Amino acid sequence: MKLTGVFVANFTPFHKAEAVDVETYQRHLTWLAEAGVHGFVPCGTTGESAVLSDEERNLLIRTTVEFAKKKNLKVIAGCGSNNTQTALEYIEKADALGADAALVVTPYYNRPTPAGVLAHYRFLAERSPLPLVAYHVPGRTNVFMSPELINEVLSLSNVVGIKEASGNFGQWLSVSTQPHFSTKALLAGDDDAMAPVMALGGSGIISASANVAPKAFVAIYKSFEEKNWAKGFELQKKIVPLVKAMFKETSPAPAKKALEWMGFGDGSLRLPLVPVGPDTEKAIHEALTLVEALP
Repeated sequence: MKLTGVFVANFTPFHKAEAVDVETYQRHLTWLAEAGVHGFVPCGTTGESAVLSDEERNLLIRTTVEFAKKKNLKVIAGCGSNNTQTALEYIEKADALGADAALVVTPYYNRPTPAGVLAHYRFLAERSPLPLVAYHVPGRTNVFMSPELINEVLSLSNVVGIKEASGNFGQWLSVSTQPHFSTKALLAGDDDAMAPVMALGGSGIISASANVAPKAFVAIYKSFEEKNWAKGFELQKKIVPLVKAMFKETSPAPAKKALEWMGFGDGSLRLPLVPVGPDTEKAIHEALTLVEALP
C-alpha cells in the first residue's frame, strides 16, 4: 500500500461535550469528500482520541468506513496508545470494522528509549492485521525519532509510511533521504509543511486544518501531482494565516470553533480542553475570510 493524497485528521463533534454527534460527523464527511480529499483519519489527536470511550471509537471508525467505502476512499484509523498491547487491541478492532490502515503514534509519557520505540513498532508490525503508519509528533509525545530510527521502523514489512510532524525542516530533509522512502509513504504531519514535504518526495498529508479548508490542501496536492511546484508553494503561503489560527491554541479547539461557525456542530470540547479565547476567535475569523477568497 502506497498512501498518497490528502487525508483529513477528522474532528469529533459532540452534543454539548456529551454524546458523539453522528449526524454532524456524517455531513462533514460528505462535505470533505465533495472537496476531493483522498481519505479520513478518525480517532486521532484532532478527534480527541484521548477522551473517547472504546464504544465511541468503534462508532466513529464504523461510521467513517461505511461512508468511505461508498466513495472508494481510504480510512486510516487512529490506534495509538502508550500501552503496546492496547494499541494492538485497537488495531485488531479497527481491522474488524473495515479500516484500511492504522495510525500508530510513538508511545508517550513512558519515554521509551529508541530501542523501546523500535520494539513497540516491531511487536505491532509482526501481529497487526492492518498496514501501519507510524506517527512522529515529539511536541505531543516528548519522544523524538531520529531519521535513522525512522528508517529502522520503516524497514518493518508491515509499516507502510510515517506521518512526520516534528516541525523541523532539517528532520524532513534527513528523513526524505532514508532508503526506505523509495517504497514507503512520507506524509506531512504539519499543516504548514505540505509543500516542502511534497517537494522532498513526500506523498501527501494527514491534516487537521483540512477539516476547515479541504479544497486548499487538495489544490496543493494536485499542483505537485502536476509538477507545478511554484503553484503548490504559492497556495501553501496563502493558507499560512489559517494554519496559524488553527494552532494558536491547542488543537482541535480552534478548528472546532471554525467548524461551529461553518455549521458543523456546536464547538463542544471535552475537558481538559476548553473553548478558545477572543484573540484566537478573531484570528480564526480573519483566516476564514482569506480562505473563502481563494480560487
